[in-house]
Amino acid sequence: MASGSSRAGDSEEESTHHTVLQHQLDPRHLGCGPTSCGGGTAQSWPKQGRFGDAEAVGYRRQLRKGNFQPKQHLEHLVEKLKLLGLEGGSGEREHLCSWRKRMLASKGVGKPPGFSCGGPRNCGGPAATHEEESAHEDKEQIRCDLEKLKKQREAILELKMSGERRCQDYLTQTEVERQKIVSEFRQLRRFLKDQELILLVQLGELDREMIRRQEEEDTKMMPKALWTETFASRWEISSTQKTTETFLDLEQRLSVISQQTKVLGETLGRFQDTLPSELEQEQGPSPGGDGEAFITLDPDTTNAHLVLSRNRRGVRWRDAGQEVPPTPQRFDVSCCVLGCRGFTTGKHSWVVEVVGSRTWALGVARFSVPRKTWLEFQPEKGIWALGRCGNRYHAFTSPITTFPVTGKTGRVRVALDYGAGRVAFYLNGREVPIFTFQKASFGGESIFPFFWLGRGTHFRLCP
Repeated sequence: MASGSSRAGDSEEESTHHTVLQHQLDPRHLGCGPTSCGGGTAQSWPKQGRFGDAEAVGYRRQLRKGNFQPKQHLEHLVEKLKLLGLEGGSGEREHLCSWRKRMLASKGVGKPPGFSCGGPRNCGGPAATHEEESAHEDKEQIRCDLEKLKKQREAILELKMSGERRCQDYLTQTEVERQKIVSEFRQLRRFLKDQELILLVQLGELDREMIRRQEEEDTKMMPKALWTETFASRWEISSTQKTTETFLDLEQRLSVISQQTKVLGETLGRFQDTLPSELEQEQGPSPGGDGEAFITLDPDTTNAHLVLSRNRRGVRWRDAGQEVPPTPQRFDVSCCVLGCRGFTTGKHSWVVEVVGSRTWALGVARFSVPRKTWLEFQPEKGIWALGRCGNRYHAFTSPITTFPVTGKTGRVRVALDYGAGRVAFYLNGREVPIFTFQKASFGGESIFPFFWLGRGTHFRLCP
């Protein structure tokens, strides 16, 4: 009986300790579920926390009050495991110690008293470690991104400063070139002014010499009343011969000055003819297209019925003629105007926008075309042009080639190939020319952009 009672008491004590142990190991009281902490399924756990178990009730009260102390309770747990003989092998002890260290690290270091476990993330489980590693990686990534942005910012600032330095250098160079151009043309104008003064002085000296000699001749003359009729007749003959001899050398000097003036005009004409072409050869193709030329209109060639725009890139018809100074280059009869630039080599093109009237012609012309009479638009006369009259286009060949108009003209591109003797016309940006002059004979002359305007027509040169 005694042994039976003893076994009954041991059994009861073991049952009690087993109940307390189950209560302490219950994941609901530790704040994490069995599936989260690796404790098996919910069905494998017996019903916990019976009412009347004083120790379990006390533990629950401590948990409610937030007085759960991991270290102390773990020590109690270990002692009770020893009493129950559930110490397990070395592997289980190591697992328990590892779990205990994680609990102490997550609960006891820097945490306020009564801090309770809130799940596997706060229990120092794999999820917490993964979050720490992920946070560390994020910090490293942010640091690397910041370094990259810093380097990019420095590179951009350096590029900006380099661009500003280049811009300043270019501005300095353009200012130097500007001063050179002003100086060269100032010298050219001074030279031309000196030549003008020399010729004018020569003419003035010639005038004074002629007047002086005439006065001398007048003083030698005597009134005819003092002479007899015979002597007067002889004197008149002799005086006429002397006067002719006296002014003969003056006429020769005047002829020399006239020849010098002619040479000056021819030289200036050649200079105006060749200088733009020489400058263009040094410049090469203009930006924006292969051989695209920047064309301005020559006011010295403009007919009186044509009005140039302020920038000389446009011209329009005007019913009432305007007062214009007479120049040898001006078209007095035909309503034409030439471009300022002439071409003797290379490929060149320019675009003209046609506005208004349906009567016009444009193309290229030799510099030697007539200026004071009606023009004949023919290649034999030095003009290669395309025009419009009403609803038909006209290529001014010999005879004239005509073809119908489809829609508005819009823009016309003129393409000149001096070396190949080719002049082509393109409408509204099309790649195929509407008409082409082949094997044109320019005769070595400078070829200029040519424009003829009918009533109400307006041309604009496009950039």
